[in-house]
Amino acid sequence: MTIDKAIISIFGTEDFAQYEKNVYAEHQEMAECEIITKLNELLSTAFFLTKLKQWSMRCACRFVEYREITVCMKSGKRWKVLSPVFLRAKPKRKCGRPPKRRKGVLRHLGLEILGIIKQASPALIETCVSMAVLCPSFEVAANALRGLGITMNEHLLQNITMRFAILAKSVRVECNSDPAWREPGIRVLICVDGGRIRERRTKRGKRKKGQKRQGYTTEWFEPRLLTINQFDEDGKKLKSVSPILDGSCGSWMISLSY
Repeated sequence: MTIDKAIISIFGTEDFAQYEKNVYAEHQEMAECEIITKLNELLSTAFFLTKLKQWSMRCACRFVEYREITVCMKSGKRWKVLSPVFLRAKPKRKCGRPPKRRKGVLRHLGLEILGIIKQASPALIETCVSMAVLCPSFEVAANALRGLGITMNEHLLQNITMRFAILAKSVRVECNSDPAWREPGIRVLICVDGGRIRERRTKRGKRKKGQKRQGYTTEWFEPRLLTINQFDEDGKKLKSVSPILDGSCGSWMISLSY
């Protein structure tokens, strides 16, 4: 028996890399199938729907019906779920021409409360946002995600990253909330870091004749990231105190206060 036949007798193929991918894909599909089953079970529960209806009144929405939509999981595969759909209330009429299309009229409050943004699971969002932060542009990040088996265009990736940043900004912990940062005489080191990313901006000026859209530019700009750590009298970093990460990116400016 040759060494190739010995490998095939155990793995079923002589390509170990392909065997490894197949095993991971098989077990990941089983895990996602179980997750989707539990997700459908939760969304169809009468008690959960009642609580969503109570919350929808605060969001100026009303329940319409259940609809079948697709949710993208960590592997990049899309699964079908039955999600309760809520209709946002119409705004009061104003003088002038009514808009042709209203964005965000329908909301999936059940998915939103679970952290599913743009029909993407939290595990997938974590991978996408991490890749968008590490790569110089959303285009490069989208190409890197394709190498991981996740098909996503750069515009959707940008939308998910921006929405995640807005949510993270709204729930972030203030600097003075931790008692360890309110002690007198502490020693603080602030490190500045950055990078280069692109942001789509609408062109200024009047639209040209015969042009349907205004157009946009994608200029490079550098965000700012501040890493704040606390040190003791010997100049050693205190590992018991969590560092503060704060930053700015265009309109997502976050101000620090002490």
